[in-house]
Amino acid sequence: MPTTQSLRMVIRMTMMLAPASDESVICIDLSEWGHVGHVQEQRLKGVSLKEDLKARKLADTLRSKVDISEGFDGLEITSTSFVGRVDVGPLRISIRPKLPAMPLARLLRYAYGLRDLTTVEETVSPTESHGLQDLLVSLLAAEVEELLCRGLPRRYLLTSDALTSPRGRIRVSDIIRQGGVLEAKLPCEYFQRQANWQLNQVLCAGLDLGAQITEDRDLRRRVQQLSHRFFDVDSIAGLDQNATEKATRELTRLTEAARPALTLIRLLQDNMGIAFNSGNQPSRMPGFLFDMNVFFQRLLSRFLHDHFSEGRIADERSIRNLFSYAADANPKKRGAPTLRPDFALFQQDKCLAFLDAKYRDVWTRNFEPSWLYQLSAYALASATKVSVMLYATMAQEARDEQIDICPPIGALKLKQASIILRPVSLPKLAHLIRLQGKGADTERRSFAHRLVGLEATKDQVTAA
Repeated sequence: MPTTQSLRMVIRMTMMLAPASDESVICIDLSEWGHVGHVQEQRLKGVSLKEDLKARKLADTLRSKVDISEGFDGLEITSTSFVGRVDVGPLRISIRPKLPAMPLARLLRYAYGLRDLTTVEETVSPTESHGLQDLLVSLLAAEVEELLCRGLPRRYLLTSDALTSPRGRIRVSDIIRQGGVLEAKLPCEYFQRQANWQLNQVLCAGLDLGAQITEDRDLRRRVQQLSHRFFDVDSIAGLDQNATEKATRELTRLTEAARPALTLIRLLQDNMGIAFNSGNQPSRMPGFLFDMNVFFQRLLSRFLHDHFSEGRIADERSIRNLFSYAADANPKKRGAPTLRPDFALFQQDKCLAFLDAKYRDVWTRNFEPSWLYQLSAYALASATKVSVMLYATMAQEARDEQIDICPPIGALKLKQASIILRPVSLPKLAHLIRLQGKGADTERRSFAHRLVGLEATKDQVTAA
């Protein structure tokens, strides 16, 4: 009977020998918030998903992440804040982040509390040829390499076995049950220090998951070699989020070093996603999509909590009592709707304003009308009548903009509230996070205070 290790090796060899590409697959490459149609890409002309029911259902499910629309002459594809790769029928859509790998890896490590291991920045960007998933897998490989250099964490596990040299507790009940001592062994129950326990099993399964996701052959080989070093650890078939969460909850002071690797495994699991239901079983999306908007909000949250000192930042604080149903016009007895902005700015116990994070370069691409309505409500609900949109940008010339909310009462228009559109330079933020030496903390605090300022900066460029 083949062992777990031999089965794992067969799977890896099958993955390595699989064809790298199929001529029938239409590979589409675009960046975040990009668009491509049959005019820009001739291979999309005449392509239809109408005959492929599964592909059409998947395209409908992914519409909020990647919009695949069908016209008379072919397909149109529009990307959003999700980056990665997804297969839909004959299409293989790769969406690249605009931020280069070096600052992106730095920001990822900071946002998710990963260790500053210098392994990605000195190499060619894995996002240039494939996608963000390769960058995450590369970071996971670096974390696991560090753990292996320290030695795999081991745990004392209760073991039962018949031993010629007794140890631990002799199982007298087993001896009685079998009618006495029948061989030169005694059934014993004892604790043995082993590497084959849940944490290492999750790490090994996470490496196997990374080998399936990555499209870079060199990276896949590196991950498989790391997985091979878990030779005495059983791999978990069909690793799920519950196993990863359980391993994270049970971390102790002795195993805390494994938290960054578990965080990356959870990111890989989360962003593979559930596509649609087929009968009673959910079907996994054939690909990997990472929501940069969630990442950007988490990045800003940590930076503001770390470096803003002239007040307090609260994450996702609900705005209550802004809306209410009329007492005589609520037949279904519904609860009043509430808004939940990304950040609330407090001065002592007083809420001054609300801020929202958007991963879209508003300086070059404008913004959705729904965002204006959302931020208008935040401004009207705040004590200072100001709300701030913090948006990610790569443009060095990006500056603050201000939109005044004026009630249209005849010819008289008095400003009632304001919305500040404030760019957050990702290269500058990556630079500040890495900055060391005298004055580094002062610069970071100054940048954090500028991000939450309630007045538009008229002349100052915020990019590096």
